[in-house]
Amino acid sequence: MKKKTMIIAGIMLLFALGLMAQKAENLLNFDISPNPMDKHCNIALEFRNETAITLIIINGEEEIIKTIYSGPVYKSMNFTWERDDAWGNIAPSGTYHVVVNYQSRYTSTKKTLILK
Repeated sequence: MKKKTMIIAGIMLLFALGLMAQKAENLLNFDISPNPMDKHCNIALEFRNETAITLIIINGEEEIIKTIYSGPVYKSMNFTWERDDAWGNIAPSGTYHVVVNYQSRYTSTKKTLILK
């Protein structure tokens, strides 16, 4: 009886780990173009399933300067960052990180540069 219980518990654990791995692989594509950028950049996201995301821009001092989007994504969406911050100011030249947080636990980051 104990052996059967252990086998069933092991199978359930493997199944749960498989579901967690599948959720982590929900992000299929995350692309920024052009990179480096001048006036704006396009951000393309593609997910395996519908998911809730938050898309933010972080400057070189690791400060959030703008939230591009927060809400559901239905498999794929495209966004444009017009090189501005949350107050409408033009972001200066430098290194920025585009961060997508999805399913409230996974994060992917890509770097973009503003040259002038």
